[in-house]
Amino acid sequence: MSNNIIFLKNKTTPLDKYEVESKDNKYSDVQFLPLIAHTHHPVEALHLLKDNNYISNLRYLIVTSQRTVECLNESIIPTLTKEQREKLLDLSVYTVGPATGDFLRRVGFRNVKGDDMGNGDKLSDFIIKDIGDNYDGEILSFVGAIRRDIIKNKLKQRGLSVKEVVTYETNVLNDNLDRFQNTLVDIADKEECDGKSCCWVVIFSPQGAKDIIKFLKQNPSIKDKLDLRISCIGPTTNDYLLDNGINPEVVSPQPTPDSLLDAIDGFQKSMVTTVKH
Repeated sequence: MSNNIIFLKNKTTPLDKYEVESKDNKYSDVQFLPLIAHTHHPVEALHLLKDNNYISNLRYLIVTSQRTVECLNESIIPTLTKEQREKLLDLSVYTVGPATGDFLRRVGFRNVKGDDMGNGDKLSDFIIKDIGDNYDGEILSFVGAIRRDIIKNKLKQRGLSVKEVVTYETNVLNDNLDRFQNTLVDIADKEECDGKSCCWVVIFSPQGAKDIIKFLKQNPSIKDKLDLRISCIGPTTNDYLLDNGINPEVVSPQPTPDSLLDAIDGFQKSMVTTVKH
């Protein structure tokens, strides 16, 4: 018997900790199913960061998305001069989430803060407290084309100037459901040879997953056929699933690989205990 896990997300490059942690937890088949396409938009950021006067006076940066870090790593940092690159990597960088924080450190940022705050509202309070009376100039925030303005609005209410620059945009792929169904067919075919195995589907966001969620609701028998179980990341995604007739077996307490896999492992152990009794 083998365990399958399908992550409904783009695989982070060059390293995705969900894959690493899953293999360490003995998952024999780890798959990523991208639901959205990301397009880098580095031009405006490069215009600012290649302005030696601007970057010399810049002290604070906000980066809350791994997609922005990918844009920095692949499309921005390699084109900077050594001096510009060093000034950028020395900035105080505020972020949310350990995965994004780790990615920033791997890229080379030396002063990453706030990655344990959990959400934008708490990060805003942290930034205000951390900067304190030392605020001088402008805070540069790299964002996606679609974003919530919680951080910017809260900082501006406290008199902090925030300049937002779009570094990427996302578009939902048009064949998500077809690829998901094909993945399930492949797993079913494999089970005919290897014996029935548990298959976990991890949903990170409703974006791009709505047709898949609708399919799962309309075909409840598929869960029994494949021993398919649903896990999700975050209360917002959980609320969306519940509102749409899907009750996930596991909701990860934190948006991290170890938190997710520990929760799944705890669920599976509880199921074994229940069966024994």
